[in-house]
Amino acid sequence: MDYFTAANLTPTTLAGAAVLVGVCLPAVAAATGLYLGSRSRGFGSDFAVVGAFVAMVAAFVETYAVLDGGPVDSIPFLGSARTGGALLDLSLQADELSAFTSLAVTVVAFCVQLYSVAYLAGDGTPEHPTRYAGYAATVSLFTSAMLLVVHTDDLVLLLVGWELMGLASYLLVGHHSEREAARAAAVKAFLTTRVGDVGLLLAVVVLFAGAGTTSIGGLTAAIAQGDVGHGTLLAAALLALAGVAGKSAQFPLHTWLPDAMEGPTPISALIHAATMVAAGVYLVIRLLPVYLAVPGALQVAAVIAAITMVGAAGAAFAQDDLKRLLAYSTISQVAYMLAGVAMTAGDPAGAQAGLFHLLSHAAFKALLFLAAGCVVHLVGSTLLADMGGLWHTHRSLAVLFGLGLAALAGVPPLSGFWSKEAVLTAAEGAAHDGLWTGWLVLLAGLATALLTGLYAGRAWTMVALGEPVLPGAPVRGDAETEKPHQALEPGADEELVEETGHAHRLPRRMTFPLYLLAVPTVGLGLVLLHPPALLDGLGVDVITGYTGSVLAIAGLGWALSAPRLGTVDIADTLPADLRGLLRDGLRVEAAQRALVVRPVQALARWVQVGDRDVVDAYVRATPVVVAIGGRTLRRFSTGLATGYLVWVAVGAVLAGIAGVVLS
Repeated sequence: MDYFTAANLTPTTLAGAAVLVGVCLPAVAAATGLYLGSRSRGFGSDFAVVGAFVAMVAAFVETYAVLDGGPVDSIPFLGSARTGGALLDLSLQADELSAFTSLAVTVVAFCVQLYSVAYLAGDGTPEHPTRYAGYAATVSLFTSAMLLVVHTDDLVLLLVGWELMGLASYLLVGHHSEREAARAAAVKAFLTTRVGDVGLLLAVVVLFAGAGTTSIGGLTAAIAQGDVGHGTLLAAALLALAGVAGKSAQFPLHTWLPDAMEGPTPISALIHAATMVAAGVYLVIRLLPVYLAVPGALQVAAVIAAITMVGAAGAAFAQDDLKRLLAYSTISQVAYMLAGVAMTAGDPAGAQAGLFHLLSHAAFKALLFLAAGCVVHLVGSTLLADMGGLWHTHRSLAVLFGLGLAALAGVPPLSGFWSKEAVLTAAEGAAHDGLWTGWLVLLAGLATALLTGLYAGRAWTMVALGEPVLPGAPVRGDAETEKPHQALEPGADEELVEETGHAHRLPRRMTFPLYLLAVPTVGLGLVLLHPPALLDGLGVDVITGYTGSVLAIAGLGWALSAPRLGTVDIADTLPADLRGLLRDGLRVEAAQRALVVRPVQALARWVQVGDRDVVDAYVRATPVVVAIGGRTLRRFSTGLATGYLVWVAVGAVLAGIAGVVLS
């Protein structure tokens, strides 16, 4: 600190500089890498990785500066703009909330950029051999947009970052645009999230009209002074929840997320871990003064979260595709975060629990998706039925994948245990304070813990256990000689020799991010030994905590015992109809198509008919009528002056008669 003082660099200026670097540098890397990457793939990847790394370093610097010197309320960014009678101050801010969230965002973004260099090494087409440059630039733009949302102090600026995230996600999900499924998934994600975004846009308009400012700090002060009406706050809070449901894939706007698995696996890690789906929960935490002023909105959020977490966990249990299983898992875990924040109406630690689960989920879910990408890279399929034997062939990868699943299930002492049980403890506290949604979230959370253990154990059993399915993969024993083959040495560059003699290896750029993400997955709970002010007060109730973890471990054990039941897939024990219902996501999408999509399409067809046969008919009739009129008048144009005088006289007589009658 003495060095910084001597250099006239205070924690405030250090935090401000770090925020600006974090927000701007990925955008600069996107533009530069896109331009130079069109000439050489190396330029595109290098700028993307370096930009993400520097942004990550800036996030660590910001965290240090904020913890040492306190929050920075205003960091000049885009100046100010006057709209009518109000002044928009387009500035940023830095506090513990933004610092810790940006840490999660940038660590995941860096891991994704580094991982993608190897994962998409063969990406491209003969027409676009350097398509990777566009991919890397879009990831950088996505990172910049998320960091803008995290640090903004103005709701208009937040909308800019929010929409840029939507645009970037559309491009990333549809990266493999040569596939019809990818194009359809991108359009679906874009349109579904836009439905929710309309609500957020209206919420900003309502708050601006009611409070006269779009500054989050100014809005908080106005609410504290009672200058904003209850109806205004309630309307804005409920409208913003629509945006949260869209971006964070909560019921009923969650159906876009499983289909988004058509994008590259690293993108699934980016979108599902700490960026887009977490943005909605972050928004509720940032606007918590609005929601605390109208607790009814938090109760609505709790109901949405309870329905989502149980329904998505049940759907995850029956999935046949590993990535779709993890996608439904994300929907369920984000609901845990939202439920924790919703408990703030009855327990002040609710928002802290929700934020802590956001941070821990960022680590273990990114680890899971990137590990799943390694498995897909090895077997060439995302179907669980095509996997198996990872423990025998790539033991280190199996261990890392298992760590992610254990943290997801909430096995102590991994990070997921502390964050999920903190949410359950907050729900229990809210329930004892008389909040009925506390009981709802508590029961839903315990049920979800059991289901999460089931599908986590199922995933590990089907991926890691059993006989290896890879061509030429080493096995534990030979059926004829009963002598064990020489097993491959576990490691980051393990190699599977195929029947053709070629090597199938996992590059270090794909395995290093897994080890990096495993560190917070295992040790993030240590933060609670000396928690920062933002997480001070978090705790795990002994009864509730052990109940949730016991249920999760019971689910894990049940799934791992599937081979003793005569099947490697515990989901085979479900009735066929029930499994089909869960695999189809409880057919929520079918209901949406019947109740929303088809009526809208029918209305669109009627509008199209009306436009073509009514509106356009008048336009098309105009030249016809003019032509007929022209031909008719031409018959009376004889060129004789006497004829024209007759018509003038007739016209004068008719005008006189009309004047007499009307008078």
